[in-house]
Amino acid sequence: MAGGKETPRQKMIGIMYLVLMAMLALNVSNTVLDAFKTVRDGLEKSNDNMNDRLKFIMTLFKNYYDNAPKKAEVNYNKAKEAKRIGEKLVKDIEDIKQYLITKTEGLDEVTGDLKKRDDLGISEKELVEDKKGAALQKKIEDGAKKLSALIGQTPKGIGLELSWPEINPSTKGKQTWSEYNFGEGKPLTSTITLLAKFQNDVKNGEAYVINKLYQETTGGGVVDSYRAVAVAKSSYILQGQTYEANVFLTAGSSSIPITATVNGSVLPQENGQAKYKSSGAKEGIYKWTGTVSFKDPTSGEIKSFTTDPIEYQVAKPSAVVSPTKMNVFYMGVDNPVAVSAPGIPKEKIKVNMTGGTISGANGNYNVRVNGPAGNEVTVNILGEIEPGKMTNLGSQTFRVKKVPDPIATFAGKVSGRVSSSTAKGINNLEAELRDFDFKLEFRVIKFTAVFRRYKQDPIIYQSTDGSFNGDIKRIMGTLNPGDDVTFINIVAKGEDNTTRNLENVVSISIN
Repeated sequence: MAGGKETPRQKMIGIMYLVLMAMLALNVSNTVLDAFKTVRDGLEKSNDNMNDRLKFIMTLFKNYYDNAPKKAEVNYNKAKEAKRIGEKLVKDIEDIKQYLITKTEGLDEVTGDLKKRDDLGISEKELVEDKKGAALQKKIEDGAKKLSALIGQTPKGIGLELSWPEINPSTKGKQTWSEYNFGEGKPLTSTITLLAKFQNDVKNGEAYVINKLYQETTGGGVVDSYRAVAVAKSSYILQGQTYEANVFLTAGSSSIPITATVNGSVLPQENGQAKYKSSGAKEGIYKWTGTVSFKDPTSGEIKSFTTDPIEYQVAKPSAVVSPTKMNVFYMGVDNPVAVSAPGIPKEKIKVNMTGGTISGANGNYNVRVNGPAGNEVTVNILGEIEPGKMTNLGSQTFRVKKVPDPIATFAGKVSGRVSSSTAKGINNLEAELRDFDFKLEFRVIKFTAVFRRYKQDPIIYQSTDGSFNGDIKRIMGTLNPGDDVTFINIVAKGEDNTTRNLENVVSISIN
């Protein structure tokens, strides 16, 4: 599959698969067959991680839908359909994988690898001759069209377009997608690995569509309708306080006059927004709705819109603790949190915790937790509601998580091409935390380097200190265009004193 939305990891996996196929054509021994399993294990781990990310984003989407069903309903239903399509495609591919594995005596209990990994006939017979590959191709193409249509794009736009050289360079004749991927000379291990890659592509396409729908729903977009909205400063107030909310027209302009009413009473306005106030003199739950009317500048018609029912509660003092970046605390870094209690000045609030330390003042704090991951810590809030009298306002429990593993890079790349002059000037691998909101430095302390030259056996060296010293530096200094270097078994150490075995492989071609 190919598309403009391939991630660096997808590109790296594609390159590694092509390298392994090229080495296989040179009749390289069991080393290549072992490498296929390594790539396949990485793909399956990546698929597991993608499942976790999809579950997380769908949970966010469901929470947003529960709070704003009218706004989110259409796209949330599309996201559920995308999830259904993606899961069905992944299952269809998995069924073929398991069928081929079962037909070839299954897996070795000791190595976990395929017993018949070098079988050169099963893929062609089942997927080409018996046309199971053609059936799979149609399922992928149909699924890709349905997925991409959910966001008005093409399969190529979401990275799920099937492409292959339609002319066989050896026979000069036409070849099908199945013949190209599973035809003569393709061992079972390469087929199972390729099918795992297709599953990874489907998962990435599914994630792209769902993320697009989520961003479109929560991030605004082009306004094409009017809607009355009520936004309260707080839905939880203290007894004796005043409840206040803004009633306004979304997508409106301050130049468009509006009339807003609640229970038939016209509300006073300020800067195009109507203000609704209600006394919180008595504990209890209260509901209200507002109506906004305006003259459509295009049609001249008077249009009216009614808000969804708004509910608020008048209660005795309580407190809310909200992490400013995540709903968990990460080990080894400062976790910023904001603490407030309605009706109580921030300087009158005191905070302590179990399972960690918290520092700061006036509503802004930093939390440090030491773990282990999976533990829970508790933040406790006290408030001075009367001079000299501290009252327990409540507590909040948070989960402790480990900072995610960094990604190893060479010259800023996970995979791709690097000039020989640049490669010769690099003295070490970098370990980067990407798409993570907290700052934590990592350095590579160990790796295995595999150098490949044209028609030569691979050269393998290990670094036990993470540097390009000795033989590795010498080989790096002799790299020429066309040479490849792959870094595997990469280990990094962080400022938090944790040691990480990195999952990713760094694959660089010299040009």
